[in-house]
Amino acid sequence: MAFDIKTLEFDKIVKKMKPLAQTSLGKAKLDALTPSPKQDAVEAMLHETDEARRFIVEGLEPSFGGVTDLTDAIKRARIEGVLSVSELIQVHNHVRATTRIKREMTRLSEREETTIDIETYAHELVVCKSLGEAIHAAIDESGDVRDSASAELASIRRHIDNTERKIKTTLDHVLKKEAKRLTDQIITIRNNRYVIPVKPGEKNNVRGTVIDYSSSGETAYIEPEAIRELTSTKDRLEADERREIERILFVLTLEVKDHADTLSANLELLGHLDMLFAKGTYAHATESTKPKLTNRLHLMKARHPLIPKDEVVANTITFDDDINTIIITGSNTGGKTVALKTVGLLAMMAQSGLLIPTLPGSETRCFTQIRADIGDEQSIEQSLSTFSSHMKNIVSMLKGLKPGGLILLDELGGGTDPSEGASLAMSILEYLNDKNVHVIATTHYPELKAYAYTKFSIVNASVEFDEKTLQPTYRLLMRTPGESHALLIASRLGLDSAIVEHAKKHVLTQKTEVGELIDNLKRESKKLDDLIIEYEKTTRAIEQERRELSEKKREVQAEKETLKERLTRENRKAMDSLQKDAKALIDELQAMKSQSFKAHELAEAKHKLKSLQPDRASSDESSTRGHSYKAGDRVYLLKYNRHGELVKKQKDGRWRVRMGRLESVLDEDAFEYTEPSTPHTPEPTPAKTTVNKSVPSELDLRGMRVHEAKEALDKYLDDCLVAGMPFASVIHGYGTLALRKMVKETVAEHQGITEARDGKGNEGGQGVTIVYFS
Repeated sequence: MAFDIKTLEFDKIVKKMKPLAQTSLGKAKLDALTPSPKQDAVEAMLHETDEARRFIVEGLEPSFGGVTDLTDAIKRARIEGVLSVSELIQVHNHVRATTRIKREMTRLSEREETTIDIETYAHELVVCKSLGEAIHAAIDESGDVRDSASAELASIRRHIDNTERKIKTTLDHVLKKEAKRLTDQIITIRNNRYVIPVKPGEKNNVRGTVIDYSSSGETAYIEPEAIRELTSTKDRLEADERREIERILFVLTLEVKDHADTLSANLELLGHLDMLFAKGTYAHATESTKPKLTNRLHLMKARHPLIPKDEVVANTITFDDDINTIIITGSNTGGKTVALKTVGLLAMMAQSGLLIPTLPGSETRCFTQIRADIGDEQSIEQSLSTFSSHMKNIVSMLKGLKPGGLILLDELGGGTDPSEGASLAMSILEYLNDKNVHVIATTHYPELKAYAYTKFSIVNASVEFDEKTLQPTYRLLMRTPGESHALLIASRLGLDSAIVEHAKKHVLTQKTEVGELIDNLKRESKKLDDLIIEYEKTTRAIEQERRELSEKKREVQAEKETLKERLTRENRKAMDSLQKDAKALIDELQAMKSQSFKAHELAEAKHKLKSLQPDRASSDESSTRGHSYKAGDRVYLLKYNRHGELVKKQKDGRWRVRMGRLESVLDEDAFEYTEPSTPHTPEPTPAKTTVNKSVPSELDLRGMRVHEAKEALDKYLDDCLVAGMPFASVIHGYGTLALRKMVKETVAEHQGITEARDGKGNEGGQGVTIVYFS
């Protein structure tokens, strides 16, 4: 055994992670998780876990919903064993989940615009689109085979429906006919047969077969003879339906068989991704960091992950380059064993690709093995004492020792004569020190403290004890030997002070030169520890500032996204409103088109519609307002829906505009620039004057004589031309048709009129002539 997983409680870490995996595939991967001694593999695993943690920190982790273990279904499909509907639905859900996960795995790289290596797994996923579509086309979400799965199935089900309708119709007729012989006017089903409830005394008077009786015996359920043949037909059709469904499922099974290799590869990838995100979630929850893999072990503020964060004491533990062994001494219950387990467990976690609960910048190395002898393994059944049990474990370790390993020994040499135990402990440490392994050992023997000072590759450490409160602080002090504080603890626990004082006078271990040296070293170590604490305090402050800046950056980004989303919603709302108004105008235009309409109404509607087009409006407005008009420019007249040409700018800022043979004076906001002026020889035009009076849009000639009407019409047409009207209505009525004839002849000869037509239904019909001016 290279790694003592249970002794160091690595299995408990796995147990805590398993609920974080979303699939049985991921949980199985975690169950199989073991430390690796290969540095390249460990580097890759740590990198992948750290990238998964980044997804979780940003809230971008993918959902593995719909991913199930298809291993058994794939195996059966390979041998053409027909898959059930539920298994095929699982395959379909797998295809959908694969599509979704491929998409969701790209979100982090798109946001940060950087390469994310674990996206490679998503790229390797293959979406079996045709398989998913085939299953979806045949089976609906509730697990029923669709009628459309095959033409044969659709035909069979139509016949079943028709047969059932005939059965019910026939039964309704029987119910009416045999009403007096029935206990109730209902149709029910017994033993998958349609039956009617008949009084027991009447069962021989109803033609049919007794299928069942009620529990009280007061009702006989009879299948009427009239439906027997129909029922047999229905049974036969249902058997045909089952056979056809079986055939459809077999065809789909063959599809799964064709994609078996792809599905199996996808399962492997999805299980690995689920495991990675479970690791990342655990790392985020325990505030763990990615250690650097180097040739030494340096854990800064390491915490045991199985002790609640508000209770655990973080310690810095370091193997410097020239140190192979750390001897930890100190009082009982002071934290020596916890420190031992923390080092072993964190090293094992790192070599399994897990981030570890330490400060950033911590270092670890890949150990070839991590062995531990911890706790009281006394066995009564095997007649082993505590000492014998420890020795048995140590012997096993020494036999399987590998260079580059980590050996953890709790209470080395304990459980026997102190003198012999201390000598044995020093000999074991001496042996291990020559085997190129790292060792951490705990002990109470003072001889081992002195022994450490005789070896350059061995260093003392201790768990701190507060002599004022007589309580352990659980802080590990590197390069400082500890004391057992047995007399102080005994006094704290209530031992008579006279006994304690008497014991102090008979302490066998007296102060020696080595003891004095140890005291001096402890004082120097305390100073060094104070400097380390100050350094760590500064480091934490810097890290806190970095986290705050990072958090601020995320807040700004989130605010930016929120603002962007709000503006998008507001723009969408405004656009929806514009589209609603535009649709109303379009509906209005459609209504005009289906009925009769007046041309000026259409022009005004078009003008409204143009004003509802924000993109064009803003573009046109900028181009129009930025243009300096000059005589000869071609313009579009918004109100009249016509093109014209600028003639001359008036003193009041308005322009005289020519529309064909007409001229009018307009403001600049009444037209839009379309084309620049072109050199031309102006045609002589008759003098025009702007008419201030309002010209009506229609002229009523009814009741006039022909010559009177002719004079009025000529004058009206001239006024319309001078006023720049695009069209007008002339009412002449029906009568003797003389007025109508005169109007038609006058309009046809008039040079300022480009078109004339009879009015439509809502314009007065043939009693009105509509004229359009050039």
